[in-house]
Amino acid sequence: MSAKSRMSVPSRIRLWPLFALAVVMMLSGREATAQEDFRSLDAGRPLKVTDAYPKKYLEWEFQFGLQGGWTKGGPQSAEGLIELETGLFRNFEIGAGLQVATEDDGTGATTGIGAVEIEALYNFNHEGWTWPAMAIQVDAQAPVGGDLSREDWAWGIDLILTRSFASRLRLHANGGFVVASQVDGDDYWRGGVAFDIPLGFSSRLIMGDLYAEIPVDTGPTRAWAELGTRVQVTNLSVIDVGLSTRLDEWDRGDANIRLVVGFSRVFGIGGLVRVPDYPNPRIR
Repeated sequence: MSAKSRMSVPSRIRLWPLFALAVVMMLSGREATAQEDFRSLDAGRPLKVTDAYPKKYLEWEFQFGLQGGWTKGGPQSAEGLIELETGLFRNFEIGAGLQVATEDDGTGATTGIGAVEIEALYNFNHEGWTWPAMAIQVDAQAPVGGDLSREDWAWGIDLILTRSFASRLRLHANGGFVVASQVDGDDYWRGGVAFDIPLGFSSRLIMGDLYAEIPVDTGPTRAWAELGTRVQVTNLSVIDVGLSTRLDEWDRGDANIRLVVGFSRVFGIGGLVRVPDYPNPRIR
């Protein structure tokens, strides 16, 4: 592999001070109030970084996310995630979903299921005056067969921190490790930092992040920069839109940009859900 095809070691090292700075700032914030759905950072909607808050107890939520874009000189592709999550216990959520994808190499398009995904998140520390909210998330991806499917199982674990400042600006830090087969990219470290802040008094949120995946063995570091917004359109529904780009591909001279859109809705299953009224009476 040529030196041009991977980021240098100093480039990798520069990613870690960003994570450390975010953690230090989190330890000096203020206590937060409970978040509403538009303030929830769900993976891929539209950022890769997530927050430390699980779904509300006995709340069910359907999520759909889709991203597609353009890469100079490369195949055109689109990826989607259909997921169902629930707050199974207090401070604990589980979810399962399907990763779907389509890829066009110029001669024809291939569409299929990439993997079945299962995740669980446990918030073991509520945010207070001293410490940020803290959570552990574990996830697994299973192959399903087909041209676009991963080849083997992958397992991941992440520590997630969220710190609020004056109940408006929030900072998030994610850091974890993924165990994967060599054919699926091998083991790698992953992590990122993000911010989110509401726009005025409306139920809208602007957010952004920097995220990286660093292989354990020699290989290219994958790095993303993302910016997006989430809007609460009804008491139970949220939409999101964002832009994402691979920084390492720009470093190699390959221009790229991706559009991310998503939708989520809270719903009930015959007494198995308890959804409090949304506090803004203007939203119907």
